[in-house]
Amino acid sequence: MEEVADVISDLNPDFEVYVDKIPDETIDDVHVTQVLLTESLMENELYGDMTFNAIDAGVDIQIFYSVDFTGDMQLTEIKLMKELEARNWRTINSEPHYLDLSQTDEQQMIKNIEVRKVIEIDV
Repeated sequence: MEEVADVISDLNPDFEVYVDKIPDETIDDVHVTQVLLTESLMENELYGDMTFNAIDAGVDIQIFYSVDFTGDMQLTEIKLMKELEARNWRTINSEPHYLDLSQTDEQQMIKNIEVRKVIEIDV
């Protein structure tokens, strides 16, 4: 997940990237784009010599766009997916944008993307 976090931070330095949980003190800040990364898959792969030799890793990327975001969301996501693809992370699922209806004053746009990568083990 760290590699995915680094790619997001490098491409979008203003985004706040979190792994597993957005801290309680920042979760309600709708004026900052926050990205939550969670593990979606971790399976042993490439069996040989009586052991596994790779991990099939999956990461769910959930982007909570700031209500002040003025960029092109689709272009931002395409650049992210292309950069992840360059690092062998394949986009498995890219869901449509939707509004966070749980917010009453200002609603954030949310995007969910799932990526996967087979990571070979050199142990």
